[in-house]
Amino acid sequence: MIKLRKFINKYFLQIVLLIIAFSYYLFFLNKNLVNFDEGYFVHAAQRIFLGDIPYKDFSLQYGPLYFYLLSFGYKLFGLTIYFGRFLSLIFCLSIIVSIFYLLNLLKIKSKKIIILVFLSIISFGYPLLNIPNLMWPTVFISILLIISFVLYLKNKDNRFLFSLGILIALLFLLKQNFALYYLLFYNLLFIVFQRKSIKRIFKSLLTFNLTVSLVTSVWIYYFFLKDNLVGLIEYINFSRNFIAAYAFSYPPLTNLFKPFGFIKLIPYYLPIFVLIFTLILIFKRKLDFKIILFSLSAVLGFFVAIYPQSDLLHVYPFFGLVLVSLILLFYKDKKFKYITIFVLLCISIGFYLTFFQSIYENYYLKDKSVVNLQRAKGILVENYRLETINSIEKFLNENTSNKDYVLFYPFNPLFYFIFDRKNPSKDSIYYVRAWRFYDDERIIEEIKQKKTKYVVAYGPYNFKTKLSDFINNQEKVATFSSMVIFKIKH
Repeated sequence: MIKLRKFINKYFLQIVLLIIAFSYYLFFLNKNLVNFDEGYFVHAAQRIFLGDIPYKDFSLQYGPLYFYLLSFGYKLFGLTIYFGRFLSLIFCLSIIVSIFYLLNLLKIKSKKIIILVFLSIISFGYPLLNIPNLMWPTVFISILLIISFVLYLKNKDNRFLFSLGILIALLFLLKQNFALYYLLFYNLLFIVFQRKSIKRIFKSLLTFNLTVSLVTSVWIYYFFLKDNLVGLIEYINFSRNFIAAYAFSYPPLTNLFKPFGFIKLIPYYLPIFVLIFTLILIFKRKLDFKIILFSLSAVLGFFVAIYPQSDLLHVYPFFGLVLVSLILLFYKDKKFKYITIFVLLCISIGFYLTFFQSIYENYYLKDKSVVNLQRAKGILVENYRLETINSIEKFLNENTSNKDYVLFYPFNPLFYFIFDRKNPSKDSIYYVRAWRFYDDERIIEEIKQKKTKYVVAYGPYNFKTKLSDFINNQEKVATFSSMVIFKIKH
């Protein structure tokens, strides 16, 4: 009891801030339903829950870990939209806790710095806060990697080498692009920070990489090498085609001459400034290596996140860490007050985007109608969306059962989850070719083989594709707002 009281007294501010963060994140928990991104995660996890194996029974563009975590939650708490959202909340709080731990390692006690860091983390997040999203565990693991590396250098304890290897392996189970870059990053760090001892470099590299290889090989064997080499080839081809389909672009500096151009450029050019300044301080040897490590890791995460898609949604996850890097780089500087003003401007931008801009679907101020579906009960959406949801539910209940196959076209995988209907295809998204594994002929064949009863087209569906033409040639049986239902002719 005495130890607990001392702990609370020592970290009272951090505890209060965590409670504030929990309340803030909780506010978004029942806001909106996101057909595309949220749907992709919950539908894939639902298929695992029902016994399907990813890469074999259905396509999956990410590592399997997060989806199995969601599926495990469904087994414990039932198939509900809320579990994935709570999971994101937990990871976001874990990010804050890990940042507080890092500040403690840096012996930063200033309440001003702690609060500024806290606001930097929470200001950028929504609309990715209220849906399941594997970027938050990726950010969390990137911070745990920093902590493990710092503790390894401090204590020369091989247990932290194993933890570093396991964490990189977990990244391979989440997002392989991050895992590859961080694997290279930490291999380089082992060499740089132990350059005076060849023996220690060799030992740490061997232990670290062997741990990564052993853990990673287990799931690669289980999902691919055991009896699914075709799935491995399809996965590699998909990843290659996905990257090739998007031309990477970066906002040009000419945006400075447009209204609010400077503010729009900040999220994209601040990481470049942080990187340059960090490199300058490295050469001058004027900075704590822990801050250098944090800054380089945050900037690396930022650039990996925005490639090949550099839209604002891909900026969000690591931008908070970039702001924290800026604070740590300058908090001892005499001119830190100017950095504080700039950071507060960025924080204001983050909260403004959250509360007043339609970045993702529709911002929460319009979400006032309550969904009554069993798996999404209590979620708030716009009234027109509720009417559409209710119309689809009524039609499906009158004409199908949960054992029937229904295709939700072209990018609405959330509907498989909330309406409890079976997907006839291995894919869950049928719009942009880069977002699916299989071509139109394969999907059409799956529709026919599974005796699919209906296609529910929500949103634009007239495309110059074989699948779109096939759907348009079926019998149109119902229309509600922007939704059309086709009956498949067999």
